[in-house]
Amino acid sequence: MTDVSESVGRYLSTIHVLTAEADRRARPGELADLLDVSAPSVTGMLATLDDRGLAVYEKYEGVTLTEEGEAAAREFAWRRCVAENFLEDDLELDLSALADGEASERDGEPEDPRAIGQVLSDEAVHRLKDLVNHPCDGECNAPNDEYRACSDDVRETAESADAES
Repeated sequence: MTDVSESVGRYLSTIHVLTAEADRRARPGELADLLDVSAPSVTGMLATLDDRGLAVYEKYEGVTLTEEGEAAAREFAWRRCVAENFLEDDLELDLSALADGEASERDGEPEDPRAIGQVLSDEAVHRLKDLVNHPCDGECNAPNDEYRACSDDVRETAESADAES
């Protein structure tokens, strides 16, 4: 997998959801709205993704993912989903309560408990997948209309994209 940070992964998975089944580019404005970030932040990240070969960004046209970006987005979503299934279903934790707690803040920003999926080694996340009996193996393979079975972040992004269409 291409190493992606939580921030990069959120951008990749959001772009993926917006463009996976539609033959169009994701617009920077819709990314800013869905990710709740500023327009300059989006522009900076899109340039970074383009430089890293994860996306093709054309000013005023929008952005699409490259093959490598698509694979990274799907693995990011899958790892978050495995972590979410484990935390909610097996440990019976309330993720929204965990994310709202003061103990879950890093650098003044709330930390998402599902991010644990990103820091696990490949072996560890696959063993966790086996433990929680997760349906996917290494990457999210659900098309947009099936994202409701995936993590909250992906599900909410898909629902927002559907509402805007």
